[in-house]
Amino acid sequence: MHHEQDMRFYGGLRKEIPFTFWTMMAGTLAITGVGILGVFGFAGFYSKDSILEAAFASGTELGQFAFAIGAFAALLTSFYSWRLMFLTFWGAPRWAGSEHIQHAVHHEHEDPSAEDAHGDHVENPVGTAGYHPHESPWSMLIPLAVLSLGAVFAGFGFHHAFIDEAGFWNGSIAYDEHLIHAMHEVPLWVKLTATAVMLAGLAIAWGAYIRNPGFPAAFVGQFRVLYNFVYHKWYFDELYDRIFVRPAFWIGRLFWKGGDEGTIDRFGPNGFAWLVQQGSRGAVKLQSGYLTSYALIMLVGLVGAVSWVIAR
Repeated sequence: MHHEQDMRFYGGLRKEIPFTFWTMMAGTLAITGVGILGVFGFAGFYSKDSILEAAFASGTELGQFAFAIGAFAALLTSFYSWRLMFLTFWGAPRWAGSEHIQHAVHHEHEDPSAEDAHGDHVENPVGTAGYHPHESPWSMLIPLAVLSLGAVFAGFGFHHAFIDEAGFWNGSIAYDEHLIHAMHEVPLWVKLTATAVMLAGLAIAWGAYIRNPGFPAAFVGQFRVLYNFVYHKWYFDELYDRIFVRPAFWIGRLFWKGGDEGTIDRFGPNGFAWLVQQGSRGAVKLQSGYLTSYALIMLVGLVGAVSWVIAR
């Protein structure tokens, strides 16, 4: 939910940074595997399609399982990639100074529970503290353009060398001529799986963040336990903290307080320092500064020494 609230302030950027928008679009089309079978595809289209075909064509149970998991992973990739595009480049502008935020602030003063021009409730529309979005400098745009060319044409230009010729890998992976021929013989629905899951992810993201923006919050409210489980990454961080981090800190404090400070320092440097300190305090008490006192002590000592000699 915190991520959703943060993303409120970044809508409508495709008109403000069009160059970045189109490079992002090229990357999204590539990573989600957009393409037309036998005609043209972006870079990700060839890799996703080939991975799924190879897994299915292996003919093993593990291969079938890998095919199903790969298709589901491609669906998730399509969903979160298009979600990123819709939340960032579509929708109403959310930065400070935009008409959308000014309208919301005006109504917020009149009615704290007011809604913005698009019917969305706005809570504390702080925007981006007066910052107005703009294109990056050319030092950033040129690399973006080069990467975009690769996302658009690299798959189409080099997929034969990487996919249709097993010799390129030189035996480094389990990819041979037999598997290449088997990939071309898989059913049509297998070849269309990558495109199908891409369209499914696109449709879900569009429905949740463009057509019905209230759906994510409703889904979270309905499946709070599942959402928290996934949001906290299956609670692996919490388990790691309780199983490893906290015991490690406890052991560290034990050696620090009990071993280092309580034993080594206590009976080592600190102990000797304490003895010297106590000795100096006793010596200070014996030194009054009066010469007569020192003479008396010397006399008493001399009498004692002479008495001891006579007694022997």
